[in-house]
Amino acid sequence: MYGTLALSHRALADLTDSAGREAIDELRRLARPIEGLRVLNLSVTGFGTGTAELLNSSVPLLTDLGLDCHWQVVRASEDMAAVNRAMYQALGGVYVPWTQDMTDRLLRHAKMNAALLTERFDVIIVHDPQPVPMRSSVRDNDARWVMHSHLDLSSAQDDVWMMLRPHVEMYDAAVFESPDFARRDISVPVHIVPPAIDPNSPRNMPLAPEVMDTVLHRYGIDPEQPIICQICPCDVASDMNGALEAWKKLRERHPGTQLVFLLLTEPQDAAARACYEDLVRSSAEEAAVFVLNMGNEIGNVELNVFQRAADVIVQKGLRKGFGLWVSDALWKERPCVVGAAPGLVEQIVDGETGLVARTDEEFADAIARLLDHPGEARRLGAAGRRRVAERFLITRYLRDELNLLNELHRT
Repeated sequence: MYGTLALSHRALADLTDSAGREAIDELRRLARPIEGLRVLNLSVTGFGTGTAELLNSSVPLLTDLGLDCHWQVVRASEDMAAVNRAMYQALGGVYVPWTQDMTDRLLRHAKMNAALLTERFDVIIVHDPQPVPMRSSVRDNDARWVMHSHLDLSSAQDDVWMMLRPHVEMYDAAVFESPDFARRDISVPVHIVPPAIDPNSPRNMPLAPEVMDTVLHRYGIDPEQPIICQICPCDVASDMNGALEAWKKLRERHPGTQLVFLLLTEPQDAAARACYEDLVRSSAEEAAVFVLNMGNEIGNVELNVFQRAADVIVQKGLRKGFGLWVSDALWKERPCVVGAAPGLVEQIVDGETGLVARTDEEFADAIARLLDHPGEARRLGAAGRRRVAERFLITRYLRDELNLLNELHRT
């Protein structure tokens, strides 16, 4: 078929310190009735996304639990790159001009990938919207199919969603990350499975002080001065320019504060490129602003460093997804200030596990409050870690997945 991704072995027992013995024992109990179940996870890419990060941890852990679990990436083609980007944006609520030719290319590509599905699986989980129409082209296949949406589809562009909806209706189940993300106009059973972080992954594992110092000095960041950090995709929804304006207002009260943008993606459309260029142009004369891109030189270890070094983590904006890197920061007990987007406020309870702000002025005031009151910042950070331990650890995600797989296996 497409070629199964080679993943490092993971032992569930290694999560005992983070999740507790009771949680590990529950997972083993849930896995027992479905040992040997052949599960295929399909995605459009094997790296650089929250979905890839989640599968990189969950697939080997499910394998360690006794399932025959695989992760494969659908075959790509040059003519599909622009269609994939446009579909992702439209389903996330950003208007794009969608054409019949784009639909035709999407369906041809799905049919081509469906023809490559020659192995037998008990359950096939499609993690990205672009391959969803594959199901309609697969015949004589007794697998149970699950659409696992990692996007907020509640405000999807009507014509694009109506094109996709008949294919979704052929699935046995649909999974959304939040009730606010789910569609109300589908008849398949809907399950809510929030995403989760892996405490033992490179982006969350403990780091030695010398590693921290080396990375910060490599990029010219002064660990003795306050650091504000926003980690986000490079798109308009992340409101990077708004974060810059909030920092400028903050600087009037805290002149030594540094601002670090760590961009998880490259700008992938004209609006994102314009936003990025405006950010770079606006911060060009600001020696205390750093705009860094994930890629060959910056990876998960560096992300880990910047989060641990930050005095405050911010996330201004974000419509299309959960923004799980906020939970990464909370696990490290970093105080966070976020916008009021649905996925963010599921992680941040205002005044309890972080602060929620809406305008540039509110962001500046909230960050200043945390810098001025380190005791409150520590309290929020500790409460944030407890919330992640309860709701957003990989063991909870595995429990939800196992419950879903058990249900599919019984029906």
